[in-house]
Amino acid sequence: MPNNSLNYHNCKCNIDVMHLQNQDIPLVARLYKRSFQNHFLGHMGHKFLTLFISEFVNSDANSGYVAKYKNEVIGLVLATTSDNPFREFYRENFMTLVYLTISRFFKDSFIRKHITKRLGHVHVALKALFSFSVRDSDFREKQEICLSRQPRLLALAVDRSYRGLGVANELTAEFCREMKEQGFKKVGLSALPWNQRAISFYIKDGWEKEEVSETSISFSRLL
Repeated sequence: MPNNSLNYHNCKCNIDVMHLQNQDIPLVARLYKRSFQNHFLGHMGHKFLTLFISEFVNSDANSGYVAKYKNEVIGLVLATTSDNPFREFYRENFMTLVYLTISRFFKDSFIRKHITKRLGHVHVALKALFSFSVRDSDFREKQEICLSRQPRLLALAVDRSYRGLGVANELTAEFCREMKEQGFKKVGLSALPWNQRAISFYIKDGWEKEEVSETSISFSRLL
């Protein structure tokens, strides 16, 4: 484990932030699992996570970014410009996801305890399975509809060994820069109310609270 106080400047100068690539998927899946041990998806197993992470590679609506230090993946951002980012994920992998979910249900007590809170995703998955995309012949109208949406940061994680070195700031900055280049004016995200570390980071990183409920806190950031 690196000594952050000794390696701060060296690490900061050698961090590369880039788009998520296919070869990064297994490493990102492992980082996701380590970083989100108290979240449902963090308990869904490596195969599920590799399928999930792959949705953020070569997608029109979803995007992924990784931070690397000496070719090691030390941070990740998953984001979307869609109001239904996992429609294709559910439709293309429906039976595999059913099998993996049932398998994890019997193997992992965390899944058994929290699965009832995810039943809404079953409805979304079934709707995606039986829906058909409609081709929009008017490209300009489609582009305007896209730009009217607010891109959202869905997940942000940094390896424990590299926290406090500005890696998360580099990742959010790259996400915001790309969204601004695409013509968006504002981005958003949601955090769990008990995750004070994340909330403190977002406030320091320039995000502003918009809505607060018992289950989530919404933030936004002008570009």
